[in-house]
Amino acid sequence: MHTRISTRAAALLAGALLSAGAAAKDALLRPWPAGRPTPPLQLTTLDGQPWDLAALRGKVVVVNFWAAWCGPCVEELPVLGALAGRDGVAVVGVNYKEPLDSIERFAAAHPLAYPVLRDRTGDAFKRWSPGVMPATIVVDRGGRARWRTVGEIPPDDTRLRGAIDALLAEPQTHQEHNQN
Repeated sequence: MHTRISTRAAALLAGALLSAGAAAKDALLRPWPAGRPTPPLQLTTLDGQPWDLAALRGKVVVVNFWAAWCGPCVEELPVLGALAGRDGVAVVGVNYKEPLDSIERFAAAHPLAYPVLRDRTGDAFKRWSPGVMPATIVVDRGGRARWRTVGEIPPDDTRLRGAIDALLAEPQTHQEHNQN
């Protein structure tokens, strides 16, 4: 009898975990919080050059917060690399508080198809992220944060790509068009 209850409990637990995993995957892409302004993003590249999100107006920008110690961050690199190759899309990685030599070693071992910025203090992560890594925010061509993901972007994800496609399909304003 005790074995039967344990088996039943295990089956219920397994079902609950599978459902939770499916729900988490479904909830991966969320709208940027209503009423929350898009924070500025002005950091430096690995070679010390200033970088400003505002300079990319006219493109859909995918901002990815990551760290070398974050396993899911490493797993999603191919997805981000594929997005970086799309017309009208710019991807930027923002490293969270790691020393330059650690970031450079990581970049040498995992060649990245997009620029990497340094968030030395973690302030940008605090302003932009829900506090979980990896975190990815999609900014429209007008410079407004529109979507965010929490956690790893799976290789078979279609929702993020669909959101980017929808932003690319939106009509550009005259100002956005002139900056492109």
